[in-house]
Amino acid sequence: MTETIQNINSTTEEGLCTSCGICAAVCPTSCIHFERQKETYLPVIDDEKCIRCGKCLKVCPGYSYTYHAEQKDVPACFSVQAKDKRILKNASSGGLVTAMIRKLLQDGQYHIAFLVTDYNYEEQMETKPFYKGDSLQRSQQSRYLPVSQEKAVKYILENPAVKVIFVGTSCAVHGLCNALKANGRSREKILIVGLFCNQAMTYSIYEYMKRLKHWNSPVRAFHFRDKRAGGWTGNIRLEFQDGTHVHLPAREKALVSDFCRQERCLYCMDKLNVEADLSVGDNYTKKNDSSEGSSNMIVRTALGRKAWEYCMEEFAAFDSEYADIKSSQHIDKRLENQWMNNLLFAKKHGGRTVEDGIPSDLASFDLPERKVTKKVRRQYDRQLADLKLGERHAYALMRWKRIIKFGEMCCGWLLVRLHFYRRT
Repeated sequence: MTETIQNINSTTEEGLCTSCGICAAVCPTSCIHFERQKETYLPVIDDEKCIRCGKCLKVCPGYSYTYHAEQKDVPACFSVQAKDKRILKNASSGGLVTAMIRKLLQDGQYHIAFLVTDYNYEEQMETKPFYKGDSLQRSQQSRYLPVSQEKAVKYILENPAVKVIFVGTSCAVHGLCNALKANGRSREKILIVGLFCNQAMTYSIYEYMKRLKHWNSPVRAFHFRDKRAGGWTGNIRLEFQDGTHVHLPAREKALVSDFCRQERCLYCMDKLNVEADLSVGDNYTKKNDSSEGSSNMIVRTALGRKAWEYCMEEFAAFDSEYADIKSSQHIDKRLENQWMNNLLFAKKHGGRTVEDGIPSDLASFDLPERKVTKKVRRQYDRQLADLKLGERHAYALMRWKRIIKFGEMCCGWLLVRLHFYRRT
């Protein structure tokens, strides 16, 4: 980082903002606010108030941070399902996060938790405080959009004596850890529940779904994954202001997700949220799973272990293997692809790497020695071109590309079936 770089504008200029809001939380002059641009929320600085202290850029998880693709010690892992059927029914998978937070708040182990409550994406998503006795129902289910953690981080920094549960994706967790370090704070009173994350999308996915068909009423709520729409793993559910609803297959999101993702997700390699105390995601290992949904959990720290042991009676739990979780989330392939994207980013920006240095845990891949082939470069350029469609509101073109991708998917399925029949 050069001395001339002073604030968060550097992040937005290079397309690396994760919309986490943590820069605004640490700003000493409150000169940063977020505005919707390119179908996402980006920081805007009041230059008259900015004192060029650099704190916003220092804590930014998008501009530069040291990541760790894997944990050195093999952590304890479980497949988990909440015993409370109401929580399980409303959850995206096993109801782990909701049931655990309810238990910890109810028994006074923690004082406050910050969670998302909205299914209406007309405005920026943000976390809100929950206390003992509050209903957590509307905090359930997956949101694949970036969430502002500004209020959560600001509260944590201003209330060092309060025990807080923080829930977020890996970029938000890195941002929180950066903010704590910058303020000389430990994390002993903060339980960090990290969510597995493949990528976050911009609000263009919501705008696209609103325009997918000519609905008879405005959209009131949008659920990315809802078990009411076909059971686990869940399909899309749109609820309208006239009280009606429709269900759409999950593939409708998958077919256009590349057109709606944030650019920063092209370079992130921390899918399993290694800085968290507990990392949580869907159980795709095909072991100890359930038609009602179940979660994989990685217990990474002593604080996480203590919280889990306190709450474990709330769950049906089975031992799981870290290697199975890693394989089910396609981590090795992700590391290789993302690192190539990082190399191409460095070339594009005159040698500046996205991450801070070369992580030692990637040494086994010997990636710095690999050549960037024309095929890899074309793939990278195509990824950048695809995500620009959402930024440009090119929803008609997205629909055409969706049809092409769906056709390719069907052809691939037919080829697999033909190969199977030939072998049998």
